[in-house]
Amino acid sequence: MKAVLFDLGHTLIDHYCDWHGPEQRGVERIYQLVSEASPSPVDRAEFTSYLTERLAHTRTKKREEMVEVPLSELLGACLDRYCCLDEVTLQEGLEIFYGVLLEDRKLVPGAVEVLESISDRGLAIGLISDVAWGLPSEFPLRDMQHFGLDRYFDDMVFSTDVGLRKPHPKVFKIALSNLGVSAADAMYIGNSPFHDIKGAQGVGMKAVLKRSVYCHPEEGVVPDHTVSQLREIESLINAA
Repeated sequence: MKAVLFDLGHTLIDHYCDWHGPEQRGVERIYQLVSEASPSPVDRAEFTSYLTERLAHTRTKKREEMVEVPLSELLGACLDRYCCLDEVTLQEGLEIFYGVLLEDRKLVPGAVEVLESISDRGLAIGLISDVAWGLPSEFPLRDMQHFGLDRYFDDMVFSTDVGLRKPHPKVFKIALSNLGVSAADAMYIGNSPFHDIKGAQGVGMKAVLKRSVYCHPEEGVVPDHTVSQLREIESLINAA
């Protein structure tokens, strides 16, 4: 064992497990932003329907095609539609969606302790994260810095930086290449059978499922190990 790689959301940092309500609050706040910035009146119902449908469409595209759709592109098109696109307003829109995440952000118990333990063993530590709503990677980096997690990582791969989402094999191969390790010498921990376990096993990595409220079974996907607490990973590393 030379490296341990992690997912971020619901593995190291928890946010919402039901995205519908938070997303709708984000849409409502974007509407307020647009209605104040647009030179013409903006119908609330029409705007809400438009942006909600675009978000749903991109979610489907992301899962089916394993590509990232940057939120900056989606919001940019939205702001342009209502004649209020500029760099300042676009950044405000991104901050609005990130602000929704901050309403329910907490560190998963044991995250710091397990990262310290792995680091003390001299193993490389990597991150592979699909970013919520396709936000720029600066936002999850803020989360990691807030909780002091960033200093433990030798490499981080974010979906909005590489244009792909898990379980695309290239995402995992990029992370392994950046760390300079083979799949056989690496372990991956994540909470999603579809995105994390399927993706890691697809390139030959050992895959550990971290149980969470956001963990949904995926037919035909069986993790190599399953843990309920992050500290359980230490015994898996000892046995590897």
